[in-house]
Amino acid sequence: MAARPRFRSLLLCAALALGPAACSRPYDVGDRVLVEWEGNVYPAVITEVPGPGKLKVHYDGYDEIWDEVVPRGRVKGRTDGEVPIPEPPAKVRRTALEAARTNQYKIGDRVKAEWHGYQYQALVVGIVGPERYRVHFEGYGNEWDVNVGRDSLQPR
Repeated sequence: MAARPRFRSLLLCAALALGPAACSRPYDVGDRVLVEWEGNVYPAVITEVPGPGKLKVHYDGYDEIWDEVVPRGRVKGRTDGEVPIPEPPAKVRRTALEAARTNQYKIGDRVKAEWHGYQYQALVVGIVGPERYRVHFEGYGNEWDVNVGRDSLQPR
């Protein structure tokens, strides 16, 4: 009988040695995570789990055009609360610069922006891609800023 308690203590030691990895749950839709993207780590949310070892993520503060399926190895862990967002990757900056030269609207343009079927006075505060804009609704806080396509905007 003395061997049984010894076996249990060996199992307990093995479980403790594995640490949190032994008890962590798999990633799932809605999990807030940190993801390696273009040489830096960015906060994101998991939007899909398309297959074993693959996760589709949406990067905080970025348009949906940058959503991507990433291998599990690029996910650096879960996160809670506010995480500082590093500078945009070079490919994001290049896309925004190209779009700024050709897009119909420019930063600072006053527009009417559609949100849930209603038109609101807004200001273009960012260019996020080809005919994709970040708008700020006048009279509302920055937490209401959204990314929209040209078809959601009208000149004022």
